[in-house]
Amino acid sequence: MADNSIIRLLKYYILKLKSFLFSKDALSFLLFLILASGFWFVNALDKERETEIVIPVRFAGLPQNIAVTNNSSTKITLKIKDQGLNLFAYTRKNFNAITFDLGRIFYEKGEIIITPDQIRGKIARILLPSTNVLEIKPDSLIIQYEKLSVKTLPIEFDAKIDLAHQYVLSDKIYLSPSEMTVFGPKRILDALKTIKTEYVELNKLSDTTFLNCRLRPIQSVKFAATETKVSIFVEMFTEKKIQLPVLISNCPENLAVKTFPAFVSVTFNVGLSHFNSVSEKDLTVMLDYNDIAKDRKTKQKLKFINTTAFISNVRIEPQEVEYIIEIK
Repeated sequence: MADNSIIRLLKYYILKLKSFLFSKDALSFLLFLILASGFWFVNALDKERETEIVIPVRFAGLPQNIAVTNNSSTKITLKIKDQGLNLFAYTRKNFNAITFDLGRIFYEKGEIIITPDQIRGKIARILLPSTNVLEIKPDSLIIQYEKLSVKTLPIEFDAKIDLAHQYVLSDKIYLSPSEMTVFGPKRILDALKTIKTEYVELNKLSDTTFLNCRLRPIQSVKFAATETKVSIFVEMFTEKKIQLPVLISNCPENLAVKTFPAFVSVTFNVGLSHFNSVSEKDLTVMLDYNDIAKDRKTKQKLKFINTTAFISNVRIEPQEVEYIIEIK
């Protein structure tokens, strides 16, 4: 029963409020309230007031081998005074950065001071003539710098490449540029041997691919450019088999080594475009006399030397050979 009484009471007040809001008196009151607010807003805009605005700062003319060593401000805060209408326009405006040209002669270390007069000169170009600048924070800018060492380093492609079934790299991976000029403290550059790209993982690659790879950042080091173009050439492969003689290495001049067999079969995968270009002169099967001297086994394992990047999955048959040593 108590709940029903509360519900009836709420309905009564809602109906009363609804009848008032849609009455002529309520509409007249709202109209006068809107008009009064408008007059008050216009009157407020017509009076002088104070506010703060923030203007971004940008520096130009710094060579790549110059580093700023202090945390120089990248924005200027202005306390200004003007009519409310002008201030209202400022608050709705996104200011472009004011630029200070730092191009000059640089020494090993030093500082550049941007004076209050220079700052005011830049600010005056973006403010209305009626605007009075009351305060500038900071009123001057100090840029401390030092000259960096320079070094050119090779770029290393950091990637995991998984080729699709029956596909092979048809050429070496090309980087353009393949080396990069870097700028940084001498102690850091002396320890660097290469620059790596950001890690890339390529799965089931079945076509030639071109990538723009960003270079992996190094703290306190600047790069002449931030990326390199990577070219990965991929094609289908086929199997090729050739007969190669077993060559002897590191054999003393007074000795001769003969192997049995004297020729072995070498089978490998090669891209279709390089099938005819890979020949016996690119591949070498070798028996090292030093291995014989260390271990007098009747059979020795062969070594394979490849001077081309176009083949993979090399199989030698047989992998071991018998031998005899003769005195010349």
